[in-house]
Amino acid sequence: MSNRKSTEDRTGKGAAPSLNQYFENDPVPVYSNIFDQLSNNASAMMSSVIDSSSQNMNREPVVTPDLSTLKLDDQSSLKSKPSEVIASSALNLQKDKSKEEPVICRIFSSSSSDSATSESKNFATGTAFFDMLSSDSPPTPQFEEELPSPAGRESANNPRLMLSTSDFMHPDGSFLGSTSKMSAPFCETDGISDELFITSGSHSTPGGTGEADRRRDAWIPSNRTRLALITAATSPSGIHSSDRDLLTMPGVVLEEDLVDNVGHVVNLCLGENEAMQRKVLTVNDVTQDERGLRELIQAECYKAAINLTGRLLTIYGQGIRGSSHPSKLHTVHSTQLWFTRFTLLVKLQQFSLAWDEAEPWRDLDQPDLYFQFYPELYGGRIGSMVPFSMRLLLAELPQYVKKPEIAMERLHSILAIVRKMLSNLRSNRSEDGSQLELSQNDRMESKKFWAARETRILHSITNCALYQREYSLAIQIVEQLLLKPRFEPSLLVKRSLYSALGRIYLQLGDLAGAEKYFSYSKKIKEIYQKDNPNHQDIRELVDYGLLALANNSLQAAYEHFRKVSIIDPSNIMVLNNIAVCLLNMGRLKEAYKLLEDTVNSNPVLGLNEKVLLNICTLYDLECLNTSKFNLLKLISKYKGDSVNISCLNLGPNI
Repeated sequence: MSNRKSTEDRTGKGAAPSLNQYFENDPVPVYSNIFDQLSNNASAMMSSVIDSSSQNMNREPVVTPDLSTLKLDDQSSLKSKPSEVIASSALNLQKDKSKEEPVICRIFSSSSSDSATSESKNFATGTAFFDMLSSDSPPTPQFEEELPSPAGRESANNPRLMLSTSDFMHPDGSFLGSTSKMSAPFCETDGISDELFITSGSHSTPGGTGEADRRRDAWIPSNRTRLALITAATSPSGIHSSDRDLLTMPGVVLEEDLVDNVGHVVNLCLGENEAMQRKVLTVNDVTQDERGLRELIQAECYKAAINLTGRLLTIYGQGIRGSSHPSKLHTVHSTQLWFTRFTLLVKLQQFSLAWDEAEPWRDLDQPDLYFQFYPELYGGRIGSMVPFSMRLLLAELPQYVKKPEIAMERLHSILAIVRKMLSNLRSNRSEDGSQLELSQNDRMESKKFWAARETRILHSITNCALYQREYSLAIQIVEQLLLKPRFEPSLLVKRSLYSALGRIYLQLGDLAGAEKYFSYSKKIKEIYQKDNPNHQDIRELVDYGLLALANNSLQAAYEHFRKVSIIDPSNIMVLNNIAVCLLNMGRLKEAYKLLEDTVNSNPVLGLNEKVLLNICTLYDLECLNTSKFNLLKLISKYKGDSVNISCLNLGPNI
C-alpha cells in the first residue's frame, strides 16, 4: 500500500487558526537576501474584539516607576542593524574531495555579521522567529468576538468582522501589527532574522572561526551529547561512530508537490480563458538552486518554494524517505535549508506537516548538529550549527498542533540554557562553561548578546501565553521585562511595553487597567518628545482607538483611526479598523467601499486574507457575489500560489 501523504490531509486544518492575517509591504532593504522576501511585510493582525463583559483578572497591578525620573537612554540602542548570515561565499573548509558538501548553489553561508553588536544594541532587532517570518504574527487562534453592537441595532444586522487588534508581541515589546513601520524607529529591520542576513560590515571569518561566529554558535550540549562529541573529536579522522538514537535523521515527509489552488478556482469560477491568463511560477520554471528559491519567494510562490526545498534537500540525502536512515552529514547550509522549509510551512499554516518533519530534530541537541562532530570538516570550530531562530520556531510549533504544554516546556528549556550561559559569563567562563580566555570587551559583548536572546525567548513565551489565553503569565513576563531587565531598555521600548500591557488588559476586558497603562505609555512619549520634537508615531492613536472601540464609543474610535490614516495612509490595519467602525455605525456601503478602494488602489498591499474576508462578509450582506469574482481576478493577476482562496467565501465546494 502506498504511504504517500497528500497535501489535503496534512495541512493541519483541524488545529489551524483562522486565516485572518494580512501583510503590508515595505521597501526591500539592500542587504536582504532569501528571507527578506518573507520579511518585508508589516505584521499580520490577530483578530479578537474585546468583550467588555469578560472576567477581570484579580491581581495587583504592575508597580509603576516614577515617570518624572525617566531619562533618555543612548539612542544608538534604537538603531537596528541587519544581522547574520546569508552570503554568497562558501565555507572555507579544509577537506578532501570525498567529504565535500553536495555541490549545489549554496543558499546560506557559514558566516555572520557581528551579531553581538546587532543583538545587544537593539534587542528589538534580534527578532524572534515569528517576527522574522514576514513580520507576521504567529498564526491566530479562532476566538474572534463579535463587536459590541451600536445602541438600538440588532446583532443580526452587524456581521462579524475581524478587527486588527494586534495581540502578539514584537521583540520591541509592542504587539505585532500594532503600529506601522513609522512608529517603530527602533525596529528599522523589523522582521529580519539575525541568523539570515549579512551586511558589508560583517566581522565574521570565512571558516566561521571569528569571535562573532563563536559567540553566535555557542550552546551547552547535554551530558550525553557532550560525551558523544568527545568521542567524535578523539576518534581517528572520519572513523567515529555513534548510537543511532543520538543522530538526527530528517527527511521530507510530503511526497506530493503542493499545488496552486488559485488557478484551479479561477478556472472553475471564471473559465478557462481567464485561467490561461494567470502567470505564476512553478518549481519547474526556475533554476534548481538558490537563485530559483529566491525567485519563487519574491513572487510569493511559497508552495513552489517548498517544493524546491524538497528537491534541494534530496541532494543532501535528506529528501523523501530520508528519515529512515542517517544523512551523510549536516552542514550549516543543509540546516538552514531546513529552516527555510519550516519557515515556509508555518507561513502557509501547514502545521501538521511541519510538525511531522520537525520530529526527527527533537530538541536540536543531537551530536551531529554540532561542529565538533565533524572535526575533519570544521577543524576546531565548536558550537551548534542550528540557527537560534530555528530553535524558537520548533519550540513554538507544538502549540499549533494542539500541544501547548510541549511548546511551553521547550521554550522554558531553552530559557534555562541561555540563563546558564549568562551565569557562566558572569563567572568568568565562556558561554558553555569552559575556561576559554575572553577579553573584557568580548565578554561584555557576549553578555549583551545572550541577554538579548533571553529577551527574545521571553517574547516567545509571552506570545504562546497570549495564544493560549494565559493572560496572567503574559502580564507577568511583560512586567519582568519592565522592572527587572538585564540591561536598561530604551525609553521607546519602555513605552512599547506599557502599551503592550494595556492591550493585554483589553483582552481581559479590564478597560480601566488598559487605560492606565496606555496613559503611562503616553507620558513616556511626552518625555521623549522633549528631546525629539520631530518624533511622531501612531501608537497612542491606535491604543486609544482600540480602547474606544472596546467601550463601544464607535465615533471616537473612528476619529482615532482616521487620524492614523492621515499620518500613515498606507496602513492597511488602520483602514480595516475604520471599515469596522463604519459598519458598526450602520454605514455598510461606506465600509465596503473603503475596503474596495484600498484593494483597488494598491492590490499588492490590499490583497491580504483578512481584508478580503471582511470585504466578502459585507458582500454577502448585499448579495454582491459578482464583486467577489472581481477580487478573484485581482488575486489571479497580482498574487502567487500562497493565497488561501477560502477567504473569498465563494461557497462550500470551493
